[in-house]
Amino acid sequence: MSRVPVGRLLLLLLLFVALTMPLAWLWLQWGERIYVHLLWKLADPIYDALGLRHQRGGPVGPRLVSVVPFVVLMAITPKMGWRRRVKGLLLGLFAIACFHVVLFVLVDSTYAVLGRNRRALSKIVPFLLINDGIPFLIWLFVARDFLRSLVPAFGRRVGSSGDPPAQDPPGRR
Repeated sequence: MSRVPVGRLLLLLLLFVALTMPLAWLWLQWGERIYVHLLWKLADPIYDALGLRHQRGGPVGPRLVSVVPFVVLMAITPKMGWRRRVKGLLLGLFAIACFHVVLFVLVDSTYAVLGRNRRALSKIVPFLLINDGIPFLIWLFVARDFLRSLVPAFGRRVGSSGDPPAQDPPGRR
């Protein structure tokens, strides 16, 4: 069973919601505009090299808010040293930003080839889903010690459960 009390998990969930809501509002009001501007500046050389132009108003912009829950999860996760927390946050934000640049290029190149239609959108949607999951996957990796305390099976290696090794049934050798 979990070594983390249920009350502690509920408190973490409440803290997550209480921090995510106002920070998401701030992000959408000011942060996202600055972040997108920075991403465009980073993507400009790639666009120039590919001969692409920026397609404003695509499906990516509204998906950039996932940065906020990642930052909140990194801030509130217990049993994580400050060094791991800061390194994980910085490397995670860097990885997320790199994926966002790739996503902008991918979306705009898809629109350049297929036009702005349903067919193009059907090609883009799987990458939007990956985009939504990346912050959570990075957090899972960085917070693995905390997750092992929640679900002890995460810390077990194959064959280390204490059970005897499986044997072949008779006559199968």
